[in-house]
Amino acid sequence: MDVTRASQATAAQVWADLDEPWREAFRQAWEALRAGNIPVGAVASSQDGTIVHAARNRVHDKDGPAGEIFGSALAHAEMNVLARLPFRSQRNLVLSTTLQPCLQCAAAIRLGPIATVRFAGADRYWDGCHDFAMLSPREAQRAQPAREGPRSDELGVFGALMSRMGVGLWPRYEEALRELGEGPNVDLARRLAEDGELERLAAMEVNEALAYLWPRLTELCSAR
Repeated sequence: MDVTRASQATAAQVWADLDEPWREAFRQAWEALRAGNIPVGAVASSQDGTIVHAARNRVHDKDGPAGEIFGSALAHAEMNVLARLPFRSQRNLVLSTTLQPCLQCAAAIRLGPIATVRFAGADRYWDGCHDFAMLSPREAQRAQPAREGPRSDELGVFGALMSRMGVGLWPRYEEALRELGEGPNVDLARRLAEDGELERLAAMEVNEALAYLWPRLTELCSAR
């Protein structure tokens, strides 16, 4: 088996081994990319993996499903998942998201019915923003959602890379990410756009894009 086929086989196996909430979060992120939004997807699920709601970033959309936010800086994937969860619903849900939540989403998660947050890609821009214990004695006493992430494998790199692709790559944010050590991801996202690969990738399904990018994701993993 040549290197390309070996990479495709490895990527296919990793994808197959993911639970359905993870796969759906990546599908949602890819749909956000195709729709011209920041490529982030999120899923709320029960402890046994049953999906309760899945959503994507909709900051540039002119409409969206009932109950979700669109056309606004608030329209992040995690916010759209949380917006669809009933008030005072069960508090033991798992939130799977392709990127480390920002300050806004971390606050909403803190107030929502989420017991565990799983995130694939690291976003060092928002490191530490999940800890609200210092705000008040009441918050210090409340249990914070358990955190699992970022992933240290190719899927973690893919989650972060996706968020830098398309409209997710903008100058001021790019500069800040480079200062935080995210230059390799930013460089690859820029090359994909400039070489025309991004357009070809967008025509693929997300698992096909994962397989296509796998060798470069592996390189980024090894360089950490």
